[in-house]
Amino acid sequence: MNTYKKYRVVSLLSICMSLLRVIVGPITLLVLAKKMTSEELGFYYTFFSLTAMTQLLEVGMTGVLRQYYSHSYNQDNSQDKISNYFIFSVYWYFALSILFYILGTIIPFVMYNDYQGHMLWERPWFLLLAISCFSLMLLPLNAMLDGTQRQHLLIKANILNQLAVALSLWGFIYTGFGLYALGLSQLIGILSFLTTVFVLNKFSWRLIKLNYKVFNFKEVLIDLWPLLKKTSVVWFLGYFYWNGFNILSFKYLGAEMAGFIGLSVALMRAGQNIAISILNSQMTLYANTIAKGLVAESKKIFDKYFFLSFCLLLCGYAIFYMVQFLFPEFFLFKKILPINQMIFVSIFFIFTFLISGFEVFIRCFKVEKFIFTQLVNSLLTPLLFWTGIALNFKYFLLPILSVLLVTIMTVYISKKSYSGFINEKSN
Repeated sequence: MNTYKKYRVVSLLSICMSLLRVIVGPITLLVLAKKMTSEELGFYYTFFSLTAMTQLLEVGMTGVLRQYYSHSYNQDNSQDKISNYFIFSVYWYFALSILFYILGTIIPFVMYNDYQGHMLWERPWFLLLAISCFSLMLLPLNAMLDGTQRQHLLIKANILNQLAVALSLWGFIYTGFGLYALGLSQLIGILSFLTTVFVLNKFSWRLIKLNYKVFNFKEVLIDLWPLLKKTSVVWFLGYFYWNGFNILSFKYLGAEMAGFIGLSVALMRAGQNIAISILNSQMTLYANTIAKGLVAESKKIFDKYFFLSFCLLLCGYAIFYMVQFLFPEFFLFKKILPINQMIFVSIFFIFTFLISGFEVFIRCFKVEKFIFTQLVNSLLTPLLFWTGIALNFKYFLLPILSVLLVTIMTVYISKKSYSGFINEKSN
């Protein structure tokens, strides 16, 4: 497959995956709002925040591996490098899954120790925990396929994975499985992903040639460390930024209000994730084009997808408010925050899109320029959210101030960094 045709296929598949999210995401939220109580939703979203603890432990390794795979692809000794990265990632994520299971048996009891309701959460949680540990072992495969420019295979597998998870989640929730639906649907998604990769790879698991003779764990870690040591800080702090809303809501406002806030955030974040997925799906394309010295061409490709993604985000939010205005009695709108609060949530996520978008491109140069901005965002945003709760403000009014500040800082750093890369190339 020639380069142009390959990128065109990847682009079309990325659009299909984004369209799938456009369809699946809202339906999932509707199913949750229809069949779950606000209290169940409070547990549902805190469950996801707890499973996101893997982000604290993973420290951005998947993104780092994608960059190193991309920059090593088609270079001298690329097969040995790719083999070393893959073997290293298997060891890394196996250790991570064990550590996550240990933490996952302790932290939920601290999280829910103040809960006085009647929800039986322990068994659903441990089912989800075990399956989440298993799913961590798919990340080495994801990073390798993406970084070695086999996005067409990866995206097809991810499309079927998302579809399988969504359909099974809807079915389990509608048939009364409650919180068990999370773990069961994730298991079906994992099996779907592995089956798709196996079939599309002509019924073979031989995806790369492994050479254990040249593998040295310490040497690979030293190779990855220059980028990992910076990315790990950003990734670690990002956990508190994205999951602070669910955790703080549950602790200070109770399970029911946590359900309202969780579903509201999920709605707006779904729109942002759909939009940013267009940019992220092309991340290894930007990196590989940069590795070939085509920096300006890579920037043009990024600008095109950035504009497309941002327009998609704004249109999605506009449609949401139109529907809410026309059908205010629709059951979904009875499970989320009032519209005067939702407006602040959507503004918040517009700024987070801008931050994430600019970060995506600069990181394709195998650098991490956003440690300070992430530090500000990850500490200030939850703090302002908690302050808003304490002062009885609209919950997302104060967090907008932090993301606005970080957006300005991110744009400045991005432009300065890109100018530096261009000057370095010209010299």
